Amino acid sequence: MIPDPTLPCELEPEAGIVIENGRTVATSAEPWLRFKSLARFELSWFIEITYRSSIYDDPVRPILRFVTASGETDRTLPGPIAGVGIWRGAAPKDLRSVLISPAVRVGRFDFVVENVRPLKLLEIAAMVWAKRPRKMFDILLAASFGYFAEAENAVAWAIGAEPLERSREWRAERERGADPAGLDAARTDWRGGPAYLAVIDSQDATEESLARTMASLRAQVYENFRVVIAGSEALGPCHDPLVTRFVSENGKQKLLEGESFLLLLRAGDALAPHAFALVTEELARFPGAKLFYSDEWVVEGEETTPLLKPNWSPLFAAARPYLGRSVFLRASELDSGLVPLNAADFQRCTQVIAPKLARDEIVHLRRCLLTRRREARETLCEPAPIETVRTMREPPSISILLPTRDRADLLGPCLDSVLGLSTHSRFELVIIDNDTRQAKALSILDRASRDRRVQLRRRPGPFNFAAFNNEAARQSSGDVLVFLNNDTVVLTPDWLEQLSQLALEESLGAVGCLLLYPNGLVQHAGVAVGIGQDAGHFEALQTPDAPSWLDRTRFVKEVSAVTAACLGVERSKFMAVGGFDEENLPIEFNDVDLCLRLAERGWTNCYTPQVRLIHKESATRGGAGARPLSVYAKERDYFRARWRAVIRDDPYFHPGLSLFARQAALG
Repeated sequence: MIPDPTLPCELEPEAGIVIENGRTVATSAEPWLRFKSLARFELSWFIEITYRSSIYDDPVRPILRFVTASGETDRTLPGPIAGVGIWRGAAPKDLRSVLISPAVRVGRFDFVVENVRPLKLLEIAAMVWAKRPRKMFDILLAASFGYFAEAENAVAWAIGAEPLERSREWRAERERGADPAGLDAARTDWRGGPAYLAVIDSQDATEESLARTMASLRAQVYENFRVVIAGSEALGPCHDPLVTRFVSENGKQKLLEGESFLLLLRAGDALAPHAFALVTEELARFPGAKLFYSDEWVVEGEETTPLLKPNWSPLFAAARPYLGRSVFLRASELDSGLVPLNAADFQRCTQVIAPKLARDEIVHLRRCLLTRRREARETLCEPAPIETVRTMREPPSISILLPTRDRADLLGPCLDSVLGLSTHSRFELVIIDNDTRQAKALSILDRASRDRRVQLRRRPGPFNFAAFNNEAARQSSGDVLVFLNNDTVVLTPDWLEQLSQLALEESLGAVGCLLLYPNGLVQHAGVAVGIGQDAGHFEALQTPDAPSWLDRTRFVKEVSAVTAACLGVERSKFMAVGGFDEENLPIEFNDVDLCLRLAERGWTNCYTPQVRLIHKESATRGGAGARPLSVYAKERDYFRARWRAVIRDDPYFHPGLSLFARQAALG
């Protein structure tokens, strides 16, 4: 029997969920629901799933799990940041069950799968042709040779991203109205909730722009707030009953009358109807929070694009302030209760206050709660010198660990750059030779070994990147370890000074840098965990000065991981987490795994663009792009199981962004 496509799919608790008063409540950080029927999944190779979450739930990426006789296959779905999520992909045959995990927090959540729709192959082909026609050849070639996993992966990379320029179409499919009696029913008693003060900066405003902002405030579902208009004498006092005061003076004033939180808008800004309500609900989860910030819709001409932000990133915020205007600040954090009356002054105020707060006192609301116009003066700042962000230290001793085998054409330029360009006075270069046979490469190694800074270690046998580096790290002496590939060329003379300065910061773990392909395009500007369902180099394959997500390629920033092609870490931290995992991850993913274990211990990993190297990716072992998925499958499976929580929710990679794009695109 073919199921009725107009009815939602029935789900039932599988694990980590209880039903209380008819509502689903997660009892673990990974709750699972089970589809009661598999009929919709068995009608076609490819399917489309449409699902909804409550506006009061964090829109984390759901995990879809297919259970077959041969095991489990997980797929990470787009986060429903506009209320609705859509995923299109392949479903395996011989299904035993299908599960979905829609939340990552203990407590009540509301989630509905609207539909599972079979997709005909012609529909998939049309989508591929419309978005990335060049992928069609890869898909057909893989399928014709029976590489169906590779074909499915190619389809995902072809159709799994929507360019930001198509935000209007994306939004039309995924934005929904409120459902106050169902998904969007209040979770707390709002009668005891906080009071808000909304100050509207009306300088240079028009009646139309002020009316737009007032209309959005009148539409708020949470009503315990007060409005003050500041700045424009030309408009005269506003007679809207929401407005309790009109202030024409500049500077700061004592306007607070018992309010808990302050929001400052510019005339023309429009708040989402559930903005105050969402802050109120999150405050019940995080009662100690002192600053909430959300994502924004930015209007420029006829186009509206989302400004999606990472979770709190103090390094990045110091170099490139990104909190924006959608900030709700606890009133008690204001100096003497004086309220800035200008939107720009309020932003500067939050930029000063935020770094003084503890990480758990700042909450990112990962939904677009504010719509505003892009301002003419809204330009990107220049990167702050690293010295203004970090404290300078005495030069430490550094051990550079470099595995190699043959490839004189790579090894020669790498050693020349390290030994000839580096300005740091206290480093040793430990070369780990894995069965080099080429005469020219042996000659290069012999010549390098005569340099007093070089130690040559012979390490025969099967290549095990993790084991080779662990052994070399134990035998080296530097305060800071720098892992380096032999297919790199150093471009920045003080690269060791820069890397070690950050690596020795008490709060930081692994430090990575800007790696460029020989043609000058970005190869690595930080790793986003989840890209391609595993981890990948986000913001790659473009020039370093090209526009990127929040222009992050140009700035020091927090990231979940960096590549070991060039990775600096303090020796004591590396040893504290046990080094690379040589048992489970001898070749692939060991660098990302190392970074995530450092983060588990409380150290934040970071990227700096002020160190640059050329990197011919995977040149020694052969290009990674042509490898079948079966190669390193065991390592991939281990990595996915071990780090599933981060794959679905990298804190520095927004859940609304696609996992199948190298630059910012919508999922």
